[in-house]
Amino acid sequence: MATNDDVRTSADRDTGLRRGLDILACLAGAEAQRSGGLGVTRVAELLNQDKSQISRSLKVLAEYGMIERDARTRAFRLGWQLYAMAGLSGDRRLLSVAEPVLKDLLATIGESVYLAVVGGSNALTVLSYESSHAVQARSNDWPLHATAVGQVLLTSLTEADLRRRYSDKDFRFLDHKGPSATELLLARVGQVREQGYAIVVDEFEVGLSAVGAPIFDTDGKVLAAVGVSGPSFRFAPRVHEAAALARSAAAEVTHALRDLGAR
Repeated sequence: MATNDDVRTSADRDTGLRRGLDILACLAGAEAQRSGGLGVTRVAELLNQDKSQISRSLKVLAEYGMIERDARTRAFRLGWQLYAMAGLSGDRRLLSVAEPVLKDLLATIGESVYLAVVGGSNALTVLSYESSHAVQARSNDWPLHATAVGQVLLTSLTEADLRRRYSDKDFRFLDHKGPSATELLLARVGQVREQGYAIVVDEFEVGLSAVGAPIFDTDGKVLAAVGVSGPSFRFAPRVHEAAALARSAAAEVTHALRDLGAR
């Protein structure tokens, strides 16, 4: 029988693990990337947690090589051990199959193209190729509900799953917040599921347009999404053309993965 001490130890481990993961996500964020790392105080501020606890967690992460500290600035950044592990993560077949398809798509459409998967609550870009235009959209990691590829990835969830994920979450969708935002998001995801692609024009970032289409695994579940994005002044008139091309590219990757699975 578990004792109270056992329960507390388990809870402490869970809290410590969550804190460590939050720190890694923080050091992977835009501010840390711009500044070359973050100090203990800033990490604590961003995570709204006790500085001494953050300091202890940073020390453990550094011991395992997941993060490192700049000797001059004393700022923490992601470590090489984490990058080495990342290189072994995910389905390597997906990346190898998608790479030539995305390059062909880039040559055809002339706008930034990318491959995204679910990364927690974000649409995580795992492969991308940028356009040669002086003004271009750069792929990034955004909340799932806020991007075309994210909305495609959300189609893998049932309505009940979506409600559990978003009903009690403080998020904004199409200038709505609270229950109305959840209902609008559910309607959008249903539309994306039915039509087989997503289109976003000036909805979450003024001046940015994007499309997304699903890649399916051998069981018919959404595995990843192909995305194309560009500045609205140039790309918005072409989003339907781009959506068709993204669907074709995604279908090509899907078929190639199924062929590999059948061997």
